[in-house]
Amino acid sequence: MRYRSAMKFIPTIRNIARTLLLAGIALAGAFSAAVARHPSLATYGLGIPDSMAIAVLAGAGAVAFLWGGFVLLSWKVPRFPLWMLVAAAFLSIPLSAFCGVMTYLLEITYEQGDSNLGHLELFCRDLPAWELRAQRLRSGILQGAKLEPLPERTPLNVVLHSRREHAGYSVENVLLETVPGFFLAGNLYRPIPAVTDARIPVVLIPQGHFKDGRFNEDTQHLAATFARMGALAFLYDMAGRGETTQVSHSNPNALTLQLWNSMRVLDFLLGLPEADPGRVGMTGASGGGTQTLLCAALDTRVTVSAPVVMVSSWVYGGCPCESGLPIHKSPTYRTNNAEIAALAAPRPQLIVSIDEDWTRTVPKREFPYIRGIYRLFGAEALARNVHLPGQHHDFGPAKREAVYRFLAEHLRLAMERVVNAQGAIDETRDTIESMDTMRALDARHPLPERALHGWEAVMAALHGPPKEH
Repeated sequence: MRYRSAMKFIPTIRNIARTLLLAGIALAGAFSAAVARHPSLATYGLGIPDSMAIAVLAGAGAVAFLWGGFVLLSWKVPRFPLWMLVAAAFLSIPLSAFCGVMTYLLEITYEQGDSNLGHLELFCRDLPAWELRAQRLRSGILQGAKLEPLPERTPLNVVLHSRREHAGYSVENVLLETVPGFFLAGNLYRPIPAVTDARIPVVLIPQGHFKDGRFNEDTQHLAATFARMGALAFLYDMAGRGETTQVSHSNPNALTLQLWNSMRVLDFLLGLPEADPGRVGMTGASGGGTQTLLCAALDTRVTVSAPVVMVSSWVYGGCPCESGLPIHKSPTYRTNNAEIAALAAPRPQLIVSIDEDWTRTVPKREFPYIRGIYRLFGAEALARNVHLPGQHHDFGPAKREAVYRFLAEHLRLAMERVVNAQGAIDETRDTIESMDTMRALDARHPLPERALHGWEAVMAALHGPPKEH
């Protein structure tokens, strides 16, 4: 009796399952439409190469077709196994919904960046209009970053120690007091033999969110190769990472401190007697790219910049240290990282982009906009984009080579010192040091007793005592 009563509900359950399958077909169709509208965006969201966009679209269409056939078959065959309908619904609908929603959200973000660029073109119809816009942006970014007015440039109390000599360059461990009581750790690379009859260029290399920070192999190659080419190169930590851990990293104030640290690093490097203030380069990847484009936009002492895998109109970085403060939006303006990068015009700038992150749209969208700003200055040739399909989100060899060549061209570096007989960059003479060797803080050079700890204390020291009116 109970079995017969339960059997009465089977048609209802089957109809529910059919309805769910039809909903799944609709979701698969929506996903297919999203892929068809923006294949590059969909493949980015799925984490696959652009070359697979057609396969994804065909697969989504095939799934929708099979689901449709399955539903029709279930209506024609009364005794179609119920478990198959239920299993298909539970497996297909959540998957399709997830893909569809995620692609839709990415699509909205992407189109906002696109429309934002279209709106921003209104401000660059001529040079006077752009210069007015640029002035507003610089002031607004500094205000949003809590750096307007700029803090007092207090003594850096530089500590340099543990000099090592390698093939064509030396390395020293450095501690800078960028804020009274706050210490930034880094490494200074100098060319050997030392230049005595002329000033030499400098290169700042801020770090991104990569494993081991300034100690990683990619970063050491950059600094060593620039030094072998004849530059002073300086690696330095992010706030709250590496050895610079008096504060935590995942805090919006990290944006403030990192930008200020870069300005103080410039003070340090340009204070060296051999430094050439007319030849100052800066390059970093990911979060280091954010620091590069921000510092180049706000500090005109940076004469050449190369932000790597970061410039985008629709992604501003995933960390509070990049977008945790209102630098992109205020009551008087809205901007994005593409427009901020354009603030470097007309100084030379290389933008390195790839297919496997948010910079995949740079060649078609962001770079043409930035180049348009440079065109207002008659300096279109000084903006350049190197797009590297098949590369990953890092500062790998292909990206480094593009940056080496660009900075060497504009800083007048000696490329012949680092290329092999085939004309390729040769990094084999670089010495990759251990983390312990590179430490600015050790038993003989501990953190000073006056060191502050925590964001409240450091930010109070940055801004100093209240000004009397």
